Amino acid sequence: MLTSKQNQQIKLLKKIQTKKGRQRFGAYLIEGPHLVAMAIQLSMPIQMIYSIPNAWDDSYASYDYEEISEEIAHYLSDTGHSQGVFATLPLNEAPLPNWQSLEEPLILLDAIQDPGNLGTIIRTADALGYRYVILGKGTVDLYNDKVLRSMQGSHFRLQIISADLTQLIPELQQSGYQIAATALDSQAVPLPELTFKQSKWGVMFGNEGNGIHSSLLNMADKTCYIPMSGDAESFNVAIAAAITMYQLGLS
Repeated sequence: MLTSKQNQQIKLLKKIQTKKGRQRFGAYLIEGPHLVAMAIQLSMPIQMIYSIPNAWDDSYASYDYEEISEEIAHYLSDTGHSQGVFATLPLNEAPLPNWQSLEEPLILLDAIQDPGNLGTIIRTADALGYRYVILGKGTVDLYNDKVLRSMQGSHFRLQIISADLTQLIPELQQSGYQIAATALDSQAVPLPELTFKQSKWGVMFGNEGNGIHSSLLNMADKTCYIPMSGDAESFNVAIAAAITMYQLGLS
């Protein structure tokens, strides 16, 4: 049983709980029996499972395994209420697809900074049948612990790509994609009236405070907004993304 915070494995696990450590060692940590069970069910490349004795599950027997003390479990937990089970997995950057042959709708995110928002958008995309999410510059790290909690394993099923949107959007358009952006400008149409001439399309959402950067907004083929009948100034970006993805999925 691993019981010391000075153990080299435990030190490594603490390091990969930071973005710098994840990038250095090429791995990240998931927490909780639900996420670990999902990773096993989907045949994700689990490197090691760590568990307190009371949290052992027979499905862990096929993997490299270390028993840890409850004190170490609390030390590793990012919530303060450890569920007693952790696993390490390699970072998995989805390769760029052949945009010319791809027909799937795309979700593009410009500088989404709140971990809960990013995780919720990805989880919603998964729930609504979207398969490609593109993270633009300035977006919070996909493997941030709060993002992982919010995604609830949806990143295992989606193709999530990091890209410079200023370079990618022209490539997509040359490959037959029309890109819509959520914005309030003179050309924006109400979301229910948004249509695409082509079957290939993507929709872009922007930063919580500043919206989509003007340089990206100028690249979009169309802009749209969600009509509001109440008095609130705006929607939270995760809510706006959910409404938009659902509406476009119906059209």
